[in-house]
Amino acid sequence: MAIKSKGKTKARPAPKGPRHGPVPVPKPFAQRRWVQLTALFIVGILAMMVFVWATNGLRRERANTRAATDLASRQQALSQWKAILEPQITTVGQLKGDIPPTVATDVTAALTALASKKTTTTKVAALDSSANELGKAADAINKFDLAGTITEKGFDVAAASALTASKVEIVEALRLYQQAAELAALAVGSDKHLGSRLAEHGQAISVSAATLLQSGWIKYASTLKLSLLSAGGSPSVGTGLSGGGG
Repeated sequence: MAIKSKGKTKARPAPKGPRHGPVPVPKPFAQRRWVQLTALFIVGILAMMVFVWATNGLRRERANTRAATDLASRQQALSQWKAILEPQITTVGQLKGDIPPTVATDVTAALTALASKKTTTTKVAALDSSANELGKAADAINKFDLAGTITEKGFDVAAASALTASKVEIVEALRLYQQAAELAALAVGSDKHLGSRLAEHGQAISVSAATLLQSGWIKYASTLKLSLLSAGGSPSVGTGLSGGGG
């Protein structure tokens, strides 16, 4: 019978753990797709904002340049009109800046006295001279080509309409004052009863003249202000026909 060896048995090796596959390395943050898309979107928005800002800046610059050019054109045209209108007014009245001028006070004073059947110190010759000066001033103003002067000079419809209307009203006012002066001259040479009737009619005409002059001058002065100009300047006395309203 065989006898088994009692020698030391060989130890079994410990089992190995499971093998791991390769671990993927995460992409850098800046290389991630959603980060890149977000960055592109932000860059696009910023580029659009810069473009809009630059475009608006150019538009503002162009608008400012155009506004300055239009203002210079308006001022040039208005200065030409002012150089005709205001000197003519000073020949028959007194300028008071933006306030409507006073015109033909010698005429209105004579009419007031005559309507009350009082004696006036104003002579017929003086009234005839006043009537002549008023007529000449109206003609000189009326001859000026205001419409042609302001065409394509940067005036809007409202300003152009106000200017042309003011010219019509001022010219008509001076012609009415001329009629009032002629009636006053007739009244001086008439008896008191007829003179009073003529003077009353002259007073009514002078009131209409004053209303037209006021309306026309306000339009004129307001349009000047819109173009940074002013009417009349310091008050200047004319040649004895200063006065206004009737």
